[in-house]
Amino acid sequence: MLSNIHKWDGSTTINRKDPSICGDAIGDLRTSNNRLSVWKVENQEDINDAIVALALNRDDVSKINYLILKEEDLIKMEIEIVDDQPGKAAGLDANILQKHRDLIEIDYTRLGLLAEYMTRLAKVKENQNVISKQNVKNLLIKYKDEQKIHPELMAGKLKNNLNW
Repeated sequence: MLSNIHKWDGSTTINRKDPSICGDAIGDLRTSNNRLSVWKVENQEDINDAIVALALNRDDVSKINYLILKEEDLIKMEIEIVDDQPGKAAGLDANILQKHRDLIEIDYTRLGLLAEYMTRLAKVKENQNVISKQNVKNLLIKYKDEQKIHPELMAGKLKNNLNW
């Protein structure tokens, strides 16, 4: 998930004679224990699952920006993918949380390679994925109706903002 696609697609202006990747974009690659959280997606249902998981970790419903990374490209960068920790999204069905992955052993070099790769992806309009606030809300409601979200287990702010 990206905070804003425009940090990555080159449309944010950097007033230098030698501009590189927007410094603000790197903040989207927050690692913890040299891991970067991602979601495995193979189809639209998996993408929707990931969007819902990401949305459940916010206090308010808001738009979501994301890029699809290809596993073979990550492997070429020597970035390992593991599935040893389920995702975290209070109230979400445990089967969906199993689609969570981590990119591990992320160091300065791998973070730079990943940022360059994501910048190249984001510059192609077809790769830019932005889900509107209303579509995120519709997905949350759909998942609640399908009992894939259990509101009684959700965190307070989002639950209250949705009037659940």
